[in-house]
Parts: sequence; C-alpha cells; structure tokens
Amino acid sequence: MKRLAILVLFLVAVAGVVFYFGWIQIRIPADGYGVIFTRTHGWEADVVRPGTFVWRWQRLIPTNLTLHVFEPGIRRVPVRLEGSLPSGRTITEILEQPGVFDYDLRFSVQTRIRPERLPELARDREMRPDDLDSFTGETDAQIHEIATQALLAIIEADPERFRMDTAYTTIETSVRRAVSDELGYLEVVAVSGERIELPDMQLYLTARRLAESVLEARAEALREAARELARQEADTEQDLAMLERYGEILDRYPVLLDYFRVGQEIEGDPLNLDAILPQTDQ
Repeated sequence: MKRLAILVLFLVAVAGVVFYFGWIQIRIPADGYGVIFTRTHGWEADVVRPGTFVWRWQRLIPTNLTLHVFEPGIRRVPVRLEGSLPSGRTITEILEQPGVFDYDLRFSVQTRIRPERLPELARDREMRPDDLDSFTGETDAQIHEIATQALLAIIEADPERFRMDTAYTTIETSVRRAVSDELGYLEVVAVSGERIELPDMQLYLTARRLAESVLEARAEALREAARELARQEADTEQDLAMLERYGEILDRYPVLLDYFRVGQEIEGDPLNLDAILPQTDQ
C-alpha cells in the first residue's frame, strides 16, 4: 500500500512537471501575446492570448518549440498638414489679401499592431520581439504620408468638408480608413486633433466665385484684344495688297506718275482712275 502511494505521488509529480512544461500562456504577461514556432510544424497561425489555456506537447521536446512573446504597445505619430485651399493663393493674389485661405492641421494618430497579425509578421517579415520598436518606428513615416495624402485628396475634391463644424469628423474618419486600408496589420486606436486652423469657408466660396468672374472678365478682354488685333492685321494686309496693285499698275504705266502729279496740282482726278483701278476683296 505504501509503495502504491509512493507510485501515485511519483506519477502525479511527473504529470505535474509535464503539464507545467507544456503550459504555454503561463509565460505570457498580461499585456503580451505569444507566437509559437516548432521545428516539427513551423509557425502556428493563431496567436496565444493571455488568460486562455494553451498546452503544447511539442514543448516537451528540447529546443523544439520557441515561444515569441510580443507586447505591442500603442504608438503615437504626430501629423501636420499646412497649405492653402484649392486656388487659394491665386484668389488671394487677385483680391490682394494674402494668407486668408491658408490652413494648418495638427493631429496625432495612435496605432498598435493587431495581435492576430503577429504570427503573419513573424513568419513573413521576420519580426521578433526585439525588433518590435524598430519595426513600428519604420511605419511612422508611412502613417504620416498616408494621412496627409488622404486629407489632401479631400481638400482638392471637396473643400467644403473642412468647415469648422465637420473638419474633425472628416479628419478622423478619413485617416482611420486610409491607414487601415494601406497598413492592414495596424489598428488605429485614436485620431486626436491638436490644432485645427481653417479659413472661413463661406468667404472662400464667395471669393472663389468672384475670382472666377474676374478671371473670366480678363479672359474675355484678352479675347477681344486678340480679335481687334486680327482685324487690324487684316486691314493692314488689305492696304498692303492695294499698294501692291498700285505698284504693278505704275510699273506697267509709268506715265501715270505724271498724271498723279498733275492731279495734285489741280487737286482732282480728271480721269476718275479710282473707279477703274482694280479693287481688293472686302
């Protein structure tokens, strides 16, 4: 009986040791996630989350299983976008009011790696826990570029969405969508506005219509000047053609020079040559 009790205790101890060494999530901190790699099966597709029971027999084989523990914290990326509304600089030059339609947008984008994408990043992009900071740091410039390009596209296409009462919503929804679409492994936790300076949109729309009218008036003036110049050139060409005809006649009939000299002396045209000389087409 005593031997049986000792055997049972021994088996329980062995079972406890086996259970402990195969128990995975006990090694994962509360804010961490585990990615499993085994020499026998490769990378596991599912991430190990804290608080869930996970046991793997592969860990009982020495050096067979590697548990990569990631702690993907929230990363904050400051974004700033400055500029003028579409044609804003041109409008202010026409109206002689520089800077009236400039904007200054400052906000931050807070992101973190989606836990479910950690196995994929570890497998395909060879990211390891020690590389987490450098990996996420490389995305800062991408986030800034994606956010600014998304907002610039809206400003160019529909500047009215940047009224003061709707600007923050436009920035938040647009940046969230753009970053999530381009960098799907990131979760956008928050988009926080820090400084939003926008011009008076009603004044901008009114000024833009006025500037369009001014530009159209200038264009019409240029068109009319071009038409007048064309008419003057046509008249000049017509006069030159007439002089050429006179020259041809005088070459053929030099005696007419004496006739015109006589005409000047008597202040008249006794033969009425104007009526018989060839005329240019009107």
